[in-house]
Amino acid sequence: MRFLLVLLLALTIFSCSEKEEEITNSNILENLSLSIDTLMVDSKGELFNLRRGYSGHLVSDDREFVLLYNPDLSQVQQISLETLSWEKSYDFEVEGPNGISDVVFSVKPLENQQLLITFYQKLGIFDTSGTKIKDLSIPSLPIASDLDELDNGVILSKNQKNLFSLPGTRFVGTRSLAKINLVESKLITFPISELDWVLDLKVVYMGGYSYQEYIYLKDLNDQIMISSPSTSSFYIFDPQSDSLTYHSFVHRLSPVNNDQQLQTKVESMEAYEEEMKKFNMAVNFSGLIWDETSQHYFRFSGKPLAIEGSFGIKASQVFMYAYDQEFNLIGEKELTEISQVPEYPFFKDGKLWSYVNVEDELGFAVFTLDF
Repeated sequence: MRFLLVLLLALTIFSCSEKEEEITNSNILENLSLSIDTLMVDSKGELFNLRRGYSGHLVSDDREFVLLYNPDLSQVQQISLETLSWEKSYDFEVEGPNGISDVVFSVKPLENQQLLITFYQKLGIFDTSGTKIKDLSIPSLPIASDLDELDNGVILSKNQKNLFSLPGTRFVGTRSLAKINLVESKLITFPISELDWVLDLKVVYMGGYSYQEYIYLKDLNDQIMISSPSTSSFYIFDPQSDSLTYHSFVHRLSPVNNDQQLQTKVESMEAYEEEMKKFNMAVNFSGLIWDETSQHYFRFSGKPLAIEGSFGIKASQVFMYAYDQEFNLIGEKELTEISQVPEYPFFKDGKLWSYVNVEDELGFAVFTLDF
């Protein structure tokens, strides 16, 4: 077993842009118009479990299919985006050496008919027969670390040589970016201090309920995006050069941050719900998505207009943003045609696809964007 080399705060190249970026040239979204078609999926008699929506289940890189996980059946269901119909299902065990537990967070298609499955405190590569090929859970790796929650937000690089996570202690202190080299069994951490303030957005009810805003990782064209729903700012990490770049923006139409001042400790459930309603009425940003056709990145945000209780957002102002390949902001527009941010969007053949649930049937809203 090779020894762990811990290089705290060590960057081969570290770049942190402090300036706020705004649209300085023409706004490419200024004259944007869109039309929407709703396409339904033929289940061919299979049962889809949509209680959790489409969360955690990903589209293949070639945009040929998407995967759904059905916890009732411990089954991954493959849906063709070409025929818009169920194609096949893969059965998995809940327990045992090939078990994936009953709490699956995400299922990602890999090459060679393999699947990356993330479940409670574990991560593994499986074949479609349900056999575990490689255990990538942090405790199974030949590394040692005194960092807490090293398995928080873990993602695997496309070349399967690195894991990335966001270690830290929940409700206490800050987070950092960890790069785990699976070939050399090395761990390097990088500070993401420009996002430290996000973790102050928290509410704790001593009667048993608590919430803290989160920071997440997103695989983005062989780079890693580090961001939070509460801010338009983000970091981009390039694994090839170990460079970390911070991007922040000036928006002309929408807020750039969730600027709510929350009472972090409350003494009643009513007070907790009131603080959460205040939090949820602020702006919320989605992650960047790449459009191969235009060679641009896009993202959305929503500023709620009406909410039911503390969590049930009924309608929002929806904003769309465009960025070039260097993540410069090149477009911003309010989308008055829709009242909800598209759910789990992705681009396919120049059109924007988004998950929809129509009377408990799976479908996709397909946006045609005319610039």
